[in-house]
Amino acid sequence: MKTLLETIDLRKTYRVGKIGVEALRGVSLRIREGELAAIMGPSGCGKSTLMHVLGAMTKASSGTVLINGRDIAGMNDPELTAIRRDKIGFVFQKFNLLPTLTARGNIDIARHIKGSGVKNGNDDHRAEIIKLLMIEDKMARRPFELSGGEQQRVAIARAVANKPAILLADEPTGSLDSRNSEIVLNMFQELNRRFKQTIILVTHNPELVTYTDRLIEMRDGVIVSDNDPIPWDPESELVQPSLTIGPAAHR
Repeated sequence: MKTLLETIDLRKTYRVGKIGVEALRGVSLRIREGELAAIMGPSGCGKSTLMHVLGAMTKASSGTVLINGRDIAGMNDPELTAIRRDKIGFVFQKFNLLPTLTARGNIDIARHIKGSGVKNGNDDHRAEIIKLLMIEDKMARRPFELSGGEQQRVAIARAVANKPAILLADEPTGSLDSRNSEIVLNMFQELNRRFKQTIILVTHNPELVTYTDRLIEMRDGVIVSDNDPIPWDPESELVQPSLTIGPAAHR
Protein backbone atom coordinates (compact mmCIF):
# COMPACT_ATOMS: atom_id res chain seq x y z
CA MET A 1 0.00 0.00 0.00
CA LYS A 2 1.26 3.45 -0.88
CA THR A 3 2.38 5.64 2.03
CA LEU A 4 0.61 9.01 1.90
CA LEU A 5 1.76 10.53 5.16
CA GLU A 6 4.81 9.85 7.33
CA THR A 7 6.41 11.44 10.36
CA ILE A 8 9.71 10.48 11.97
CA ASP A 9 10.68 11.62 15.46
CA LEU A 10 8.27 14.56 15.24
CA ARG A 11 8.57 17.12 18.02
CA LYS A 12 6.72 20.34 18.78
CA THR A 13 7.50 22.71 21.64
CA TYR A 14 5.39 25.75 22.46
CA ARG A 15 6.82 28.67 24.37
CA VAL A 16 4.79 30.05 27.27
CA GLY A 17 6.88 32.96 28.48
CA LYS A 18 10.26 31.44 29.27
CA ILE A 19 8.85 27.96 29.68
CA GLY A 20 8.88 25.37 26.90
CA VAL A 21 5.86 23.06 26.74
CA GLU A 22 6.44 19.85 24.79
CA ALA A 23 3.25 19.01 22.91
CA LEU A 24 4.85 16.31 20.74
CA ARG A 25 7.80 14.32 22.03
CA GLY A 26 9.01 12.10 19.21
CA VAL A 27 6.03 10.91 17.15
CA SER A 28 6.75 8.43 14.36
CA LEU A 29 3.75 7.49 12.26
CA ARG A 30 2.91 6.14 8.82
CA ILE A 31 -0.51 6.42 7.17
CA ARG A 32 -1.17 4.49 3.98
CA GLU A 33 -3.53 5.07 1.10
CA GLY A 34 -7.08 3.97 1.85
CA GLU A 35 -6.72 3.74 5.63
CA LEU A 36 -9.42 4.83 8.05
CA ALA A 37 -7.57 5.56 11.29
CA ALA A 38 -8.42 7.18 14.61
CA ILE A 39 -5.98 9.11 16.78
CA MET A 40 -7.39 9.01 20.30
CA GLY A 41 -6.32 10.39 23.65
CA PRO A 42 -7.37 12.69 26.48
CA SER A 43 -7.36 16.47 26.23
CA GLY A 44 -3.81 17.80 26.25
CA CYS A 45 -2.21 14.60 24.94
CA GLY A 46 -0.97 16.30 21.74
CA LYS A 47 -3.44 14.86 19.24
CA SER A 48 -4.72 18.24 18.03
CA THR A 49 -1.17 19.55 17.72
CA LEU A 50 -0.31 16.47 15.68
CA MET A 51 -3.28 17.11 13.40
CA HIS A 52 -2.21 20.72 12.87
CA VAL A 53 1.28 19.58 11.92
CA LEU A 54 -0.03 16.81 9.63
CA GLY A 55 -2.36 19.33 8.01
CA ALA A 56 0.49 21.78 7.33
CA MET A 57 -1.20 24.35 9.57
CA THR A 58 1.76 24.64 11.94
CA LYS A 59 5.42 23.66 11.70
CA ALA A 60 7.13 21.11 13.88
CA SER A 61 10.09 22.10 16.06
CA SER A 62 12.09 19.15 14.72
CA GLY A 63 11.62 15.87 12.92
CA THR A 64 10.39 14.85 9.49
CA VAL A 65 6.96 15.26 7.88
CA LEU A 66 6.33 13.74 4.46
CA ILE A 67 3.04 14.22 2.60
CA ASN A 68 2.79 12.17 -0.58
CA GLY A 69 6.56 11.78 -0.40
CA ARG A 70 7.24 15.51 -0.18
CA ASP A 71 9.01 16.95 2.84
CA ILE A 72 7.02 19.94 4.08
CA ALA A 73 9.54 21.02 6.72
CA GLY A 74 11.35 23.53 4.55
CA MET A 75 8.35 24.81 2.63
CA ASN A 76 7.44 28.49 2.67
CA ASP A 77 3.91 29.77 3.36
CA PRO A 78 2.70 29.73 -0.29
CA GLU A 79 3.94 26.15 -0.67
CA LEU A 80 2.22 25.07 2.54
CA THR A 81 -0.98 26.76 1.36
CA ALA A 82 -0.78 24.76 -1.88
CA ILE A 83 -0.37 21.51 0.08
CA ARG A 84 -3.43 22.29 2.20
CA ARG A 85 -5.44 23.26 -0.86
CA ASP A 86 -4.47 20.35 -3.11
CA LYS A 87 -3.71 17.42 -0.83
CA ILE A 88 -5.68 17.76 2.41
CA GLY A 89 -9.34 18.08 3.32
CA PHE A 90 -10.38 19.34 6.76
CA VAL A 91 -13.49 18.67 8.85
CA PHE A 92 -13.86 20.45 12.18
CA GLN A 93 -16.12 20.11 15.20
CA LYS A 94 -17.74 23.52 14.61
CA PHE A 95 -18.49 22.90 10.89
CA ASN A 96 -17.00 26.29 9.82
CA LEU A 97 -19.61 26.89 7.13
CA LEU A 98 -20.03 30.38 5.70
CA PRO A 99 -23.41 31.61 6.98
CA THR A 100 -24.26 33.77 3.96
CA LEU A 101 -23.81 30.94 1.45
CA THR A 102 -26.15 28.06 0.68
CA ALA A 103 -25.03 24.48 1.18
CA ARG A 104 -24.16 24.34 -2.51
CA GLY A 105 -22.20 27.57 -2.23
CA ASN A 106 -20.25 26.24 0.74
CA ILE A 107 -19.33 23.11 -1.20
CA ASP A 108 -18.52 24.96 -4.40
CA ILE A 109 -16.20 27.36 -2.62
CA ALA A 110 -13.67 24.52 -2.44
CA ARG A 111 -13.62 24.51 -6.25
CA HIS A 112 -13.00 28.25 -6.41
CA ILE A 113 -10.25 28.14 -3.77
CA LYS A 114 -8.51 25.50 -5.83
CA GLY A 115 -8.87 27.68 -8.91
CA SER A 116 -11.40 25.47 -10.72
CA GLY A 117 -14.11 28.02 -11.36
CA VAL A 118 -15.55 26.24 -14.38
CA LYS A 119 -16.95 22.74 -14.69
CA ASN A 120 -14.27 20.11 -14.41
CA GLY A 121 -13.74 16.38 -13.96
CA ASN A 122 -14.61 16.60 -10.29
CA ASP A 123 -18.27 17.51 -10.95
CA ASP A 124 -19.44 13.90 -11.20
CA HIS A 125 -17.50 13.05 -8.06
CA ARG A 126 -19.04 16.01 -6.23
CA ALA A 127 -22.55 14.96 -7.25
CA GLU A 128 -21.89 11.41 -6.08
CA ILE A 129 -20.62 12.68 -2.72
CA ILE A 130 -23.70 14.87 -2.23
CA LYS A 131 -25.91 11.86 -2.96
CA LEU A 132 -23.93 9.63 -0.60
CA LEU A 133 -24.22 12.18 2.21
CA MET A 134 -27.97 12.47 1.63
CA ILE A 135 -28.00 16.25 1.28
CA GLU A 136 -29.31 16.52 -2.29
CA ASP A 137 -32.45 18.31 -1.10
CA LYS A 138 -30.49 20.68 1.18
CA MET A 139 -28.41 22.43 -1.48
CA ALA A 140 -30.47 25.65 -1.54
CA ARG A 141 -30.52 26.05 2.25
CA ARG A 142 -28.22 28.20 4.34
CA PRO A 143 -26.49 26.78 7.44
CA PHE A 144 -29.04 28.22 9.89
CA GLU A 145 -31.74 26.24 8.06
CA LEU A 146 -29.88 22.95 8.57
CA SER A 147 -29.57 20.67 11.58
CA GLY A 148 -26.16 20.09 13.13
CA GLY A 149 -25.85 16.71 11.41
CA GLU A 150 -26.76 18.23 8.05
CA GLN A 151 -24.24 21.03 8.51
CA GLN A 152 -21.52 18.51 9.27
CA ARG A 153 -22.42 16.50 6.17
CA VAL A 154 -22.15 19.68 4.07
CA ALA A 155 -18.75 20.33 5.67
CA ILE A 156 -17.64 16.79 4.78
CA ALA A 157 -18.82 17.24 1.18
CA ARG A 158 -16.83 20.48 0.96
CA ALA A 159 -13.75 18.76 2.39
CA VAL A 160 -13.72 15.92 -0.15
CA ALA A 161 -15.14 17.76 -3.18
CA ASN A 162 -11.72 18.11 -4.81
CA LYS A 163 -10.56 14.56 -4.04
CA PRO A 164 -7.91 15.33 -1.40
CA ALA A 165 -5.32 12.64 -0.75
CA ILE A 166 -5.99 12.83 2.99
CA LEU A 167 -9.06 13.85 5.01
CA LEU A 168 -8.36 15.10 8.55
CA ALA A 169 -11.33 15.29 10.90
CA ASP A 170 -10.88 16.92 14.33
CA GLU A 171 -13.60 15.80 16.78
CA PRO A 172 -16.10 15.63 13.87
CA THR A 173 -18.98 14.47 16.09
CA GLY A 174 -18.20 16.67 19.09
CA SER A 175 -21.13 19.02 18.42
CA LEU A 176 -23.63 16.33 17.43
CA ASP A 177 -26.14 14.22 19.32
CA SER A 178 -25.79 10.44 19.31
CA ARG A 179 -28.12 9.87 16.35
CA ASN A 180 -26.39 12.39 14.10
CA SER A 181 -22.99 11.18 15.29
CA GLU A 182 -23.84 7.68 14.12
CA ILE A 183 -25.02 8.97 10.75
CA VAL A 184 -21.85 11.01 10.20
CA LEU A 185 -19.54 8.17 11.28
CA ASN A 186 -21.31 5.72 8.99
CA MET A 187 -20.73 8.17 6.17
CA PHE A 188 -17.02 8.40 6.93
CA GLN A 189 -16.94 4.61 6.64
CA GLU A 190 -18.77 4.72 3.33
CA LEU A 191 -16.43 7.40 1.95
CA ASN A 192 -13.51 5.19 2.89
CA ARG A 193 -14.98 2.01 1.43
CA ARG A 194 -16.54 3.38 -1.76
CA PHE A 195 -13.91 5.95 -2.74
CA LYS A 196 -10.87 4.56 -0.87
CA GLN A 197 -10.64 7.96 0.82
CA THR A 198 -7.81 8.07 3.36
CA ILE A 199 -9.26 9.43 6.61
CA ILE A 200 -7.74 10.31 9.97
CA LEU A 201 -10.21 11.00 12.78
CA VAL A 202 -8.90 12.81 15.86
CA THR A 203 -10.99 12.23 18.97
CA HIS A 204 -11.18 11.61 22.70
CA ASN A 205 -14.42 9.65 22.28
CA PRO A 206 -13.82 5.87 22.49
CA GLU A 207 -17.12 5.14 20.71
CA LEU A 208 -15.82 6.76 17.52
CA VAL A 209 -12.93 4.29 17.14
CA THR A 210 -15.32 1.38 16.61
CA TYR A 211 -15.94 2.83 13.15
CA THR A 212 -12.26 2.75 12.17
CA ASP A 213 -9.82 0.05 11.10
CA ARG A 214 -6.85 1.35 13.06
CA LEU A 215 -6.49 2.94 16.49
CA ILE A 216 -3.52 5.12 17.42
CA GLU A 217 -3.50 6.12 21.09
CA MET A 218 -1.57 9.11 22.44
CA ARG A 219 -0.53 10.15 25.93
CA ASP A 220 1.70 13.06 26.94
CA GLY A 221 2.85 13.85 23.42
CA VAL A 222 3.80 10.32 22.36
CA ILE A 223 2.10 7.34 20.71
CA VAL A 224 1.56 4.66 23.35
CA SER A 225 -0.19 2.08 21.14
CA ASP A 226 -0.97 1.51 17.48
CA ASN A 227 -2.71 -1.55 16.08
CA ASP A 228 -1.18 -0.93 12.66
CA PRO A 229 -1.70 -4.17 10.67
CA ILE A 230 1.70 -3.64 9.03
CA PRO A 231 4.08 -2.53 11.81
CA TRP A 232 7.21 -0.63 10.86
CA ASP A 233 10.39 0.43 12.59
CA PRO A 234 11.28 4.08 11.95
CA GLU A 235 14.77 3.42 13.35
CA SER A 236 15.47 1.29 10.29
CA GLU A 237 14.46 4.00 7.82
CA LEU A 238 17.24 5.88 6.07
CA VAL A 239 16.42 9.57 6.53
CA GLN A 240 18.43 11.99 4.47
CA PRO A 241 19.78 15.03 6.37
CA SER A 242 17.86 17.35 4.06
CA LEU A 243 14.60 15.88 5.32
CA THR A 244 15.11 16.82 8.96
CA ILE A 245 14.52 20.12 10.66
CA GLY A 246 15.88 21.55 13.87
CA PRO A 247 18.54 19.93 16.01
CA ALA A 248 18.80 16.16 15.97
CA ALA A 249 16.66 14.73 18.74
CA HIS A 250 17.73 11.89 21.02
CA ARG A 251 15.66 8.76 20.48
